[in-house]
Amino acid sequence: METAFRRQLRYARSQFRGLSERGSHQRFAVRQIGKATLAAALAWFLADQVMPHEAVWIAPATAVIMVHTTVLRTLTNGLRRVIAVTAGVILAGSAGSLFGLNALSLVLIVPPALVAARWRRMGGHGTDVVTTAVLMLSFGAASQERYLLAYTTATAIGALLGALVNTLLWPPLHQRRPQEAVQRLSEEASALLSDVADGLGERCDLSRLPHWEHHANLLDLHLSVADSAITDGAESRRYNLRRRAQPAAAHHTPVVRAMGRIGVHLHGIVRVLSYIAQQHADDQCPPQISQEFAHDYANLLHVLAQALEAQVRLTQDPDELNTLLDGARRQAVALHQRMTTEVRTGQLDHPEGWAASGSLLTDAEYILTILAHLLITPISDTPAGAVLTDTAGDAAAP
Repeated sequence: METAFRRQLRYARSQFRGLSERGSHQRFAVRQIGKATLAAALAWFLADQVMPHEAVWIAPATAVIMVHTTVLRTLTNGLRRVIAVTAGVILAGSAGSLFGLNALSLVLIVPPALVAARWRRMGGHGTDVVTTAVLMLSFGAASQERYLLAYTTATAIGALLGALVNTLLWPPLHQRRPQEAVQRLSEEASALLSDVADGLGERCDLSRLPHWEHHANLLDLHLSVADSAITDGAESRRYNLRRRAQPAAAHHTPVVRAMGRIGVHLHGIVRVLSYIAQQHADDQCPPQISQEFAHDYANLLHVLAQALEAQVRLTQDPDELNTLLDGARRQAVALHQRMTTEVRTGQLDHPEGWAASGSLLTDAEYILTILAHLLITPISDTPAGAVLTDTAGDAAAP
C-alpha cells in the first residue's frame, strides 16, 4: 500500500515539474483545459442572451468538446456535430408531428438515424444523430418546434465559440512531438540490439530472452506512437495561425518506415534466439552457435546499435555514420565469408546450427542495408511539412 502511494506521489511530482518546462505535455494540457473552460463560459453567456433557458446548457457542453488537439479537428468536428444534431432534430420533429410521442415514432426514427450515423464522413459524431433524435422524443420535445430550433441553435453557438477559442488562442502546434517520438523509437531499437549483443558476447547467455521478446513487442507500440505523432504534427499545421511564425519540422516519415522494417528483422533475431534456447536448456553457449560466431555477431550488433542511434540524432554526422556502417559491412562480410568457407571445406564446428546462424546474419545484414539507404536519403533532404497519407493516430501532446 505504501509503495503504491509513493508511486502515485512520484507521478504527481513529475506532473508538477512538467509545468515548469516550456512546451511540455503538462503545459499543453493545462492550456487546453483553460481554453475549454473559457469556451464553455462564453457559450453559456451568449446562449443565455438569445436562447430559451431550457436549451442553454447544450451550448457550453458543445463548446467544451470542440477544443480538440488540432485546429483541423476542431473545425471538422464542429461542423459534423452541428450537422448530426440538425439531422437528429429533423427526424425527431418529423416523426413527432406525424405520429406523436410514442413507441411507433421511435421505431420509425431509429433505423434511419442509425443509417445516418454510419456515414463515414460523420466520423465519431454519427451517433449524435441517434442520441439527439431519441432524446427529443423521449423528453417530449419533438413536438415543440421552438425548443427544437433552440437546441440546434445552441449547438451551433457552442461549436462556433469552441472553434474560435481553439483557433485564435494558442492554437495547438505539435512541433516537438514527432521528433521526440522518432528519437525514442530509435533509442529503444538501439537498446535492444545492444542488450542482445551483450548477452551473446557473454558466453552466449540467453537468460534474458523473455526481456528481449518483451522489448521487441514494445517496439511495435513505439512505432505506432511515432506514426501518430507524425500525423498529428502535419495535421496541426493545417488552418493554424501560428504555422507562419514557426517553420515546419523535418519530415520523419522515411525514418519511421525504415524503423518498421528494422523492427521486423529485430523480431526475427529474437525469434531465432528463442528457437535456439528451446533446443538447449543450459545457459552455456548452445550447440547451434559457436563461441566464435556469437562473439563476432555480438560485435556486429553493437556497431549496428551505434549506427541506428546516430542515424536519427538531431545533429547527425555523415562521416560518423559512414564509418560505423563501413565497419558493420566489414564485420558482416567477414562473418559471411568464414561461414561459407567452413561449409565448403566441411570444417563447420556446429553443422546442426548453420541455418540458425545464417538466419541471424541475414537479419543483421538487412538492418545494415536499411540504415545505409537512410544515409542516402537523410531526414533533412525530405520535403518538410509534407502531408502524410499512410499513417493515422490520435494523440494529444505538443
